[in-house]
Amino acid sequence: MTNDLLDRKLARAFTHLDADRSGVIDADDIIALGSRLLTALAEPAGSPKAELVMGGLADFWQDLFTELDIDRDGKVTPEEYKQGMTRLYAQGGPAYDRSFRPMMRAILTIVDTDGDGFISPQEFHRAQEAFDTRLSPADTEALFRRIDANGDGCLTVDELLDAVREYYTGTDEDAPGNLLFGEF
Repeated sequence: MTNDLLDRKLARAFTHLDADRSGVIDADDIIALGSRLLTALAEPAGSPKAELVMGGLADFWQDLFTELDIDRDGKVTPEEYKQGMTRLYAQGGPAYDRSFRPMMRAILTIVDTDGDGFISPQEFHRAQEAFDTRLSPADTEALFRRIDANGDGCLTVDELLDAVREYYTGTDEDAPGNLLFGEF
């Protein structure tokens, strides 16, 4: 069972995955998402990081397809997505650690464009643009400060992974991760 906040966040996340805006998610959408991110973050398609991202997305899609595609038509509808994501990830169980966390970790490593192990405010802003969150620069900066748990002016991949987990599993209206992918 979800609540209104989680339902709204999942609906917003669905729009990110539905790259062709067809109203369903299929394998082509997942490939398009990976390609869009690689292009927006200037990561060469054949690089080791790009291969991790695309592999992580493929593993994530396999979990989605297997677990969420109730009618086995090769597509995930908004309702199948909401019900399945809640079942698989809202409790933060093994499915989250098996496919979702590695996929997000791979994506976040390409956000770290200078490879220093931290996400700078500028890298965070580029990631927000790549995900088409439509957050203003001021809102992006405020979100960055909220996610920066230790206040050191940079984000670790783990700080961002915590925010992603909040986004996909949390029901706290004031959680920093709620706006990670824009207004919902």
